[in-house]
Amino acid sequence: MLLFHSGLDVDNVKSLAYFVNILSYLVNDISNVGGWTVPSFRDLAPADLRAHRETVLLRLLIRTSQTETADLIARLHAAGYASVQPSYIGLLGNVDTEGTRIVTIANRTGNTRQAVSQLVTAIEAAGFLERTPDAEDGRAVLVRHTAAGRALLADALELMAEIEAGYESVIGPTRMRALKKALAEIAASADPSGRLGT
Repeated sequence: MLLFHSGLDVDNVKSLAYFVNILSYLVNDISNVGGWTVPSFRDLAPADLRAHRETVLLRLLIRTSQTETADLIARLHAAGYASVQPSYIGLLGNVDTEGTRIVTIANRTGNTRQAVSQLVTAIEAAGFLERTPDAEDGRAVLVRHTAAGRALLADALELMAEIEAGYESVIGPTRMRALKKALAEIAASADPSGRLGT
């Protein structure tokens, strides 16, 4: 799940740029199917361009993601996780339960290894992550959740379920299932190897 805060930092902008590139490949593939073509937006009046911009999938995803992230952070703070920052969310969501290499997290988030390493250091200082030797490669390090990190993950998942239940109350359970299914299909098409989300 993409989760960004409205105060985007350089790393999140890089992630967004990476996601835009993936969506552009998908749009190019779709535009060549069945004679459908992507319209030219250069000739649109400014008001029409703004109106169209509000219907662009990426913009809708970012807006929803920013809203959910802000809501999640507020709920986590109220639940006693005052040290959790919005920038932690995307990284913590990409750490596997058995641990993940920094290079893998960097690939999944579209950030550099250096940027991920710096954020891991901050989250380590907050007590939610730890680095351990990788048993499969003595030169590599795994990033894993600490006990506090596992508790945070469990509580965050519960809070996200509550947030999504609120969304479901707006669009209904059938449309919510259809939305998740459609987004999963788009993600599978845009990222068939699962490199960004597994």
